[in-house]
Amino acid sequence: MDVNLAPTPVNPEHARLDRERTDRQRRLPGFNQDAVAAARVLVIGAGGLGCPVVQALAAAGVGYLHIVDSDSVELSNIQRQPLFGVPDVSEPKAEVAARRALELCPSLTVETTIRHVDASWILDLFAASAPDCVVDCTDTFASKYLIADAAQVAGLPLVWGTVLRFGGSVSLFEPDGAHLRDIFPTIPQTVESCALAGVLGATTAVVGSLMATEVLKFVSGLPTAAGTLLTYDALSGTCTSFGAVPDPARVVPVDLSTHEVPQVLLDVREVPEREESVKHEGSLHVPLSQLSDAEGSLLPATDVPAELLSLFESVRDQRVGVFCASGARAQRFVQAYAELAGEYGVRLTAL
Repeated sequence: MDVNLAPTPVNPEHARLDRERTDRQRRLPGFNQDAVAAARVLVIGAGGLGCPVVQALAAAGVGYLHIVDSDSVELSNIQRQPLFGVPDVSEPKAEVAARRALELCPSLTVETTIRHVDASWILDLFAASAPDCVVDCTDTFASKYLIADAAQVAGLPLVWGTVLRFGGSVSLFEPDGAHLRDIFPTIPQTVESCALAGVLGATTAVVGSLMATEVLKFVSGLPTAAGTLLTYDALSGTCTSFGAVPDPARVVPVDLSTHEVPQVLLDVREVPEREESVKHEGSLHVPLSQLSDAEGSLLPATDVPAELLSLFESVRDQRVGVFCASGARAQRFVQAYAELAGEYGVRLTAL
């Protein structure tokens, strides 16, 4: 799994220093610091949400963290990812986050995996980490639904969060309780990514802190927000909560399926997004706006520009993986043009 262990040296002073460092939270009624120190937490994503989560959990004295992220630090990350500085640009996020976590808590055991999470190995990741709790800090819907399904298959509690522009949402999904798919049955089709819509850095800090709070409450035995969707709006300065219950008609996942690796990648992000972020060398590019009318609706298959037909012809009889920033636009593209692509023997998959 490409796991790197940041070893924790044996130091008799660590116990004394940990007690002194966590003195204020030890005074909280019902808060079990010993349980926190024994807790194992898997954090998937070390970006805008992952940074405040890792920072808070390490500072609180969580005993073991496993940080998973495939990306490297970019200059545009620093505005909302406070574990990183300018000297860290181009370094793997997971490794930088691990170093910062160890600075906060030298007794911490921290592992890193620099790899994109997918269905082929996520259950192996869960088994290797043996976490008490999984924290989803990813920024694409495809990853979020995968992690939620995998956590339910593995019987693991999941702290989930999402953020966009001036707001965000947080919840804790327990294996036998409400699930992400009970609240949002399918991947939303119209939500923009942070790269396109923007996000206030301070908002990610608030939402990430709320997620870390849920983790600490869970591992220390305090009441949690399980069964509740908490939504934060920075512009109005309000938090609202909604009850969530399991849908008896929903099929509970018992395993994960994998798919063939696409032979070709198709990027449907806009030009500025592609220029500012990872381009995936060799990928084809068709901005979704070129296939949309003035109201933003995708053109029917009968009205698409000739360039799209030429693209399908150029990849005839191949598997094409369609991607964007969050997965929502890729899903829209596949739903709109899978049948048209099929006329050229092209099989589309939203990544």
